[in-house]
Amino acid sequence: MPTARHAWLLLVPVPAIAVGAAVASLHGVEIAAFLPNVLALVLGAVGAIALVSSKPEVEQWAARWLPVVAFVVTAATLVTPGLDGVHRWLPLGPLRLHASAALLPWLFLGMISPEPRARTRAVLLACGVQLVHVAQPDAAQATVLAAGALPLLAGGKIVERRFGILVAALLLGLAAVAWTRPDSLAPVDHVERILVLAAESGQWWSAAAGAAAFGLLAPAMLAMRTSDGPTLQLGAGLGLYGCVAIGVTFFGNHPVPVLGAGAGPVLGWYAMITVIVLRLRVPTAPSSDPTPSTPDHSPPRSSPPPRTSWRSWSVSALLPAPARPPASPGRTAR
Repeated sequence: MPTARHAWLLLVPVPAIAVGAAVASLHGVEIAAFLPNVLALVLGAVGAIALVSSKPEVEQWAARWLPVVAFVVTAATLVTPGLDGVHRWLPLGPLRLHASAALLPWLFLGMISPEPRARTRAVLLACGVQLVHVAQPDAAQATVLAAGALPLLAGGKIVERRFGILVAALLLGLAAVAWTRPDSLAPVDHVERILVLAAESGQWWSAAAGAAAFGLLAPAMLAMRTSDGPTLQLGAGLGLYGCVAIGVTFFGNHPVPVLGAGAGPVLGWYAMITVIVLRLRVPTAPSSDPTPSTPDHSPPRSSPPPRTSWRSWSVSALLPAPARPPASPGRTAR
């Protein structure tokens, strides 16, 4: 069900990146520090369009294996050179990618899969990623994961409720452990303190930064407008994900997503909107029972309307449909 009206989501990070770069520039930071954000914006938008426009078989493959990729790449940071004993980044030439911030939302794609095995795998991989957060350490991402997964795990629609609550408690407990392992890295003004710089720049810059940050929650609010249970839980989870990702920056030296310099959070934001739009396209709630059910003798459902991808976002989408010719005499119009 993603149509041309969802294409505006691709541009939502632009104001946040622009405000962050402008505020940093006022404090003597080169605009070039935000080039990774722009590169991630382009790559993220292209990837989102490609996956949303793909065949259902590709979407099923993504729900099965992108959570595995998220775990493997995040865990790979533990064997890469760290900074003062902190291992959160993956070296990519002259850049360092915050792996968890870039890939964490793909775990939620697995959790909302219609396949029970894929959902269970994604939940177990979330536990594995949380252990990696403790080892890195990364208290911010550990808290973000625990908060974002809570509505999905405790809602009873994705997995069996008692199992989900147990996993949610485990994720919250591991997040608490991660907070007991603070790092000694000094904050970077245009990464971790960009909101502080906005406040120091005046009330108008503070308002602009606040509005840009609030706009980043638009995809989650879009998902929360539906009456479908799993989609509503996904929207609530990713809404908490975004709020906590911003909120934890006031309790430690943690990167401010999208507004601060860095490619990882921007890629993660595009992963988040991709997960939401894919879910909006298939609003049927998955069953939490992996065992075969009794045959359904109810009347078959009508076929869903043809899916329109973001490729249809063009001038023609804004034009009115041509009028239908009147029915010829002697023929019944249908």
